[in-house]
Amino acid sequence: MKLNPLERSILKTLVYFDLLDYPLTATEVWKWLYRPEVPDDARTLFHVSDSLENSTRLQELVSRREGFYCLRGREDLIPERKLRNNRVDRQLRKTCRVVKLLRLFPSIRMIAIASSLSFGNVKETSDIDLFIITKKNQIWMTRLFAAGSLKLLRQRPQPMPLPDRFCLSFFVSEDALNVEKAAFGSDDIVFQYYVQSFIPIYDPDGLYARFLKENAWYAKYLPNAYFEQGFLCEVGRPQWLAWWHRFFESISYPFFHGPLSDWYCNLQLKILPDRLKSIANIDSRVIISDQMLKFHDKDNRQELRHKWQERLAAYGS
Repeated sequence: MKLNPLERSILKTLVYFDLLDYPLTATEVWKWLYRPEVPDDARTLFHVSDSLENSTRLQELVSRREGFYCLRGREDLIPERKLRNNRVDRQLRKTCRVVKLLRLFPSIRMIAIASSLSFGNVKETSDIDLFIITKKNQIWMTRLFAAGSLKLLRQRPQPMPLPDRFCLSFFVSEDALNVEKAAFGSDDIVFQYYVQSFIPIYDPDGLYARFLKENAWYAKYLPNAYFEQGFLCEVGRPQWLAWWHRFFESISYPFFHGPLSDWYCNLQLKILPDRLKSIANIDSRVIISDQMLKFHDKDNRQELRHKWQERLAAYGS
């Protein structure tokens, strides 16, 4: 039985999150609705909920249990989703503590949580992914200090997976906020969801609003996505921290500018693992520049996209 445009978008959304083993509520289906080919007034929460509940076409493919929607035969994911949600508070508490440390570096303009934590899809061994915006011309220095601090505290990912380690693999400079070039073309559904999942936890200057404006391209893929104000308690910048930033910058100016500024870049390139150097700037897995540092060598975006497309084809959509 052929699906209408809204039903196809609902199915596309549920199939994608099924690949992540993550059932959705009706509100989440509406929020993450993928490329709905319908007018704005036909993709409201009411219309999405009505389709989920009453569409005979979708009822053949989608199951509802305890307020969650998933593909038929995948109902066993619902208890696991609840467990993953319960781990969110633990990771958020730890993230707040670490961000309070990282905010001591005045070159950090914004820190956002991303990926599994921002979706609430936290596995037992999930890392905590942070997206960081830095001051102009200070991206290399910022990465060195941020990653180095967490390395000293033994909070960076290890070869043997450990829970709640911090992955600092995506930095951009404040003068290059558009991250669209980091996608695998226009059909990179994984990257589209990833970017829109960012939730700022430290944003004292309101830079996230500018980031959204610079990345308005995502709206054609996820027009219902929004940032949930009040989702978490943001880490602020108290007056004492503003004073510290001014003091730190005044005494450290010679080390961060002029001839010494290249040292931060050269040192990190020298110690960068060969596997990252070998694929740097070949595609969008690893990007190395003075405006963007992205180190996602274990990048399964194309594999996930291919599986998503295969599943949809099996459903005839």
